[in-house]
Amino acid sequence: MALPETRRCVECRSTRFYARGRCQTCYGRYRKQQKRKGEFTLLLIHGKPLERLTSRTEPGPSGCVLFTGQLNNTGYGQISVDGTLMLAHRAMYELTVGPIPAGLFLDHTCHNRDDSCRGGNGCFHRRCVNVDHLEPVTAAENSRRGRAWVFNGTKTHCPKGHPYDDENTNVYDGRRYCRACNRDLQRRRGVAS
Repeated sequence: MALPETRRCVECRSTRFYARGRCQTCYGRYRKQQKRKGEFTLLLIHGKPLERLTSRTEPGPSGCVLFTGQLNNTGYGQISVDGTLMLAHRAMYELTVGPIPAGLFLDHTCHNRDDSCRGGNGCFHRRCVNVDHLEPVTAAENSRRGRAWVFNGTKTHCPKGHPYDDENTNVYDGRRYCRACNRDLQRRRGVAS
């Protein structure tokens, strides 16, 4: 039995209907084209987008507005947008400020100002959706502003417990590599060391 005409992709006629009358492949292409033109608007499935997002927030410390809805496994708020999950802070930014420029990431400036926060999945700044605390930056700038490099630089052992000392450490391109772990990897692959 054929699917009703309304449940087929308007571009490729696929029966794998996804969103806005398109299959997932065509919808992704459509969304990118609309974003380039600056004409893409978010369409949340249940209710008005901004009301739905703001109803799931609460005030936090330092002027943060914390998302109280569903969190992903890295601690960021997420919400369903056009049938797919989207990070809540990105959705809030696009709804109130406008599209995020292509190739840029949103940096939580509230996290950068809080020296007591060590980051990680439990960091409450990841739930912040206050657009005054969000700034579009390049990936390199976002990494520079974060403090992960400070904490990684103070580690004395690799994730498997081998010490980072002169005999057991290779440095390549500014990163430390454990020689013992590398030897184990080569042995498992069957490569003579």
